[in-house]
Amino acid sequence: MVFKLLIILITINLNHAYSNIIYDKNEIIVSEIELSEYLELYKDNYNLNLGEYQALKNIVLIKKTINYLNQNNPNYINQLDLSIKSQYGDEIYKNALQRDFIRFFKIRNEFITEYFKNEFNINDLKLIFLELDEFKVPISKNNCLTIERLIDLRSNQIFINNLYNNLKTNSQNLITEINNEKFNVCLTNETLKIIENSIIKNIEKKTENEFNKFIYGKNNW
Repeated sequence: MVFKLLIILITINLNHAYSNIIYDKNEIIVSEIELSEYLELYKDNYNLNLGEYQALKNIVLIKKTINYLNQNNPNYINQLDLSIKSQYGDEIYKNALQRDFIRFFKIRNEFITEYFKNEFNINDLKLIFLELDEFKVPISKNNCLTIERLIDLRSNQIFINNLYNNLKTNSQNLITEINNEKFNVCLTNETLKIIENSIIKNIEKKTENEFNKFIYGKNNW
């Protein structure tokens, strides 16, 4: 599984000082412009439209996390910033919201990646598919040149086992068996993204306590 971050520079040159403040608590301030910027960042990176309430919660969490680390683990932040400057350049780094967005992504992603590499197992993947409302995808007998039909593969163990092995080896040869016949499973990029997001959400829940311990030295705020 490769977790990628695509940052697209937002060309908003408005002064945050003159925008409406929508959150001001415990030294955390969020403006309307920041909220708008974050919604666009989230859309660009996750291809999902986030609600304003959840976006605001995310921004507050990001700011709390970065503030805490700046005070309690500045060396870690310094190393993180060197990586960000090298990977994305000074222009993006100088944008405070984009910089903190990437910082938080990288911090959280370390826990997700480590769990995926070392602990994520086939039962985790099975449970993820069981939680989906449906998973109808095209199947083919000729490497997806022509489609036989759509089929729901949520409980197809051969497909899930094959997908798990593909994820672990970063391969793209998805197959299954139906009534003793082998088929190619034809997943679009959008469908793969749905699977990836479901896995990430699952791992985020499993690593939440460890993440909070790292950030705050305890299990909660």
